[in-house]
Amino acid sequence: MKKICKLVILVVLFFQASCSYKPLYINKSFNPYKLDVIIKPKEKYSNNVVLMKNILEKKLNSKRSKPSNLKLIVSLDIRVNNLGINKDLNTFGKRVTIVAKYTMYDRKGALTKGNLENSSTFNFSSNDYGNLTSLEDSYSKLVKDTSEDIANLILAENFNRRIVP
Repeated sequence: MKKICKLVILVVLFFQASCSYKPLYINKSFNPYKLDVIIKPKEKYSNNVVLMKNILEKKLNSKRSKPSNLKLIVSLDIRVNNLGINKDLNTFGKRVTIVAKYTMYDRKGALTKGNLENSSTFNFSSNDYGNLTSLEDSYSKLVKDTSEDIANLILAENFNRRIVP
């Protein structure tokens, strides 16, 4: 009887003190509260604004979320610069840089804020259609990457105070 009791105690202690690994990036949201995403572009980038808003809302909200005063405001600035590198006489490099400044608010005030900057390069040639598709492709890839980074940073954040929706 004592052996069985000791065995049960050991098994309970083993399972209770087992692995304490907690993943940093898990699929979590501000469930049960809805986070309103507001994108403020410096210039008119309507496709990129809609894409960023959709990605952030998908990552940060769930279908069961209740309305709240949580807000995420993202200021978006996209710049295109010449690299000064010529591949040949008709082709040279360009760099697209996206700068995102984000701030998350609740009812009491700012919870977190930060800056993110990503860049991508592409070749600019005498083909107008190729230039346009390369530029739009760079925009969309940068917006997707930046949106994912912002969402992961906010979900992994340990706030100094309790969130007041």
